[in-house]
Amino acid sequence: MTDRQEHGDELVPTHTTAAAASVARWVARHHGVQVQQCHMVRRGLNDSYALRSPDGSRYVARLYSIRPRGGFNVDFEVALLAHLAAKGAGVAAPVPATDGRAHIGLAFPEGARALALFRFADGVVPDTLDDFELTGRMLATIHAAARDYVGPQSRYVLDGPHLALKTLGYLEAYPGLEDDLLEAYRRLVHRLISELAEAEGGLSRVVCHGDTHGFNNHVSTDAAGHKTTVFFDFDDAGPGFLAYDLSVLPWSYLFRKGLKEPDDVLRERWAHYLRGYRSGGGEISERDLAALPLFLQLRHLWNLGEAAGRLHHWGTSSVPAEWLQKQVDVLEAWRGLDMRA
Repeated sequence: MTDRQEHGDELVPTHTTAAAASVARWVARHHGVQVQQCHMVRRGLNDSYALRSPDGSRYVARLYSIRPRGGFNVDFEVALLAHLAAKGAGVAAPVPATDGRAHIGLAFPEGARALALFRFADGVVPDTLDDFELTGRMLATIHAAARDYVGPQSRYVLDGPHLALKTLGYLEAYPGLEDDLLEAYRRLVHRLISELAEAEGGLSRVVCHGDTHGFNNHVSTDAAGHKTTVFFDFDDAGPGFLAYDLSVLPWSYLFRKGLKEPDDVLRERWAHYLRGYRSGGGEISERDLAALPLFLQLRHLWNLGEAAGRLHHWGTSSVPAEWLQKQVDVLEAWRGLDMRA
């Protein structure tokens, strides 16, 4: 008899990592794809696996993780991607199961999870100024192509409650967070919600990708030197504000570099990104541009909340209390940025 059996203890799993061999078998069984190679690419908000078939075709299987924000958004994501691909937008198209299902439900120790298969996006992340211009142009194409989307609706509206209030709830459940720091975040969240309420009537709305930070699209170059780009990972997509979808790229750079204001590299990339968006037919109003600092802050809160909401899986080291303290000053500094180019 084991110690667990003797004392009546029950193991409660929070997240199971599936072996690549299991994912390969599931894809072969449900999608009819013969898998020659399979390996995990990333354990993040979801688990992603790269697959190759004997004929050289490449795929990505996403195993959706159970997240505190609610059920999987996979029905909307897959339907939206199929719509965008049919309209010629550069996206990683979904691959339905042989019985037509958009995703497969799988039983895991922590609960039911979903598995979806997508075409692999060739290329590398944007690096040159031309790459960022191309990225902006394709984002405009995606926004335009999504206007007449009809299908399953997103579980999320990328608004104040989704981006900020949920984060506040996660912080309120954070173990041992000092009262003064929690109160600072309460004031911050309510300020941002109030500012958004004042501004939102004049802001452009789109179906947002939701995570356009520059690492969710790949740029490839053909033998003639012609570049194309493909967007993927629409798990955070939903109706929202254009200024939010645009803000994620500069937010990513500021966040990764630990900057409180743009440097020359970001200014150049940002100018080309906006130029590409406009050349792709996208319209950006002065009000949208003026709202960018607001959405930089909201994006940072959302990202912070995605980690704070997964302490059961990632632990407090993913968002330590001392780091949370520093972000209050970072968000205050971003409040005064001028992102017009």
